[in-house]
Amino acid sequence: MNSTNKKEQIEIQALIFFARNDYEGSSLNDIAKALNVTKGAIYHYFDGKADLFKSSILRFLDTMDYMLNGTLPRDIPFKVLLENLFKMEEMVAEIGRETGMGEIMENYESFLYLYIAGVKKFPELRIRMEKLYYGFRSNLVNLMNAAIVKGEIQKDTDTEAVAFEITAFYEGALLLGALSNQKDYIELGPRVCSLIWERIAEKGRPENPNEYIQEKANE
Repeated sequence: MNSTNKKEQIEIQALIFFARNDYEGSSLNDIAKALNVTKGAIYHYFDGKADLFKSSILRFLDTMDYMLNGTLPRDIPFKVLLENLFKMEEMVAEIGRETGMGEIMENYESFLYLYIAGVKKFPELRIRMEKLYYGFRSNLVNLMNAAIVKGEIQKDTDTEAVAFEITAFYEGALLLGALSNQKDYIELGPRVCSLIWERIAEKGRPENPNEYIQEKANE
């Protein structure tokens, strides 16, 4: 295993350990023992527990960034994108398997509490989270602007406001689901997105995205 992969493996396993035991309840000795590595191996890559914690959180945020922004499709009608925003279980599971973060991604509540506690100690983590959601919102704005050009949504749509609305609702729904252990967003999320679409859709265009694609291809 090369040095980069070893560092990533330590970050991922440490993140799982921190999520189970929280930051204050974790010692470097306990972490090294749980990860089956020496403290020297940890110090080879990190300055100490604080540096390991921050790197582990940032590793997860990078994964979330990839999930929200790196996999956001840009070649489908905006309505289809909205319809699929809350159908993420399979994608989350796949990314969890690819990155080794399945346990954290399936238990978002654990990471959420860990992140909130971490921000109090390390404010720079907030900056990374803000960058993540700003990127997501900016991507939505760009996709809606492209949809206006394609005639999918109304020309006078305030794309920045709608993108903020979608982002706030999306994160709020996941937050509520994590804190209450309710998964209402799985059912209600698509319905809310449908209401947003009805408000911004260009009137008189085909409701079926496939019909719209065929119509544009025939022009």
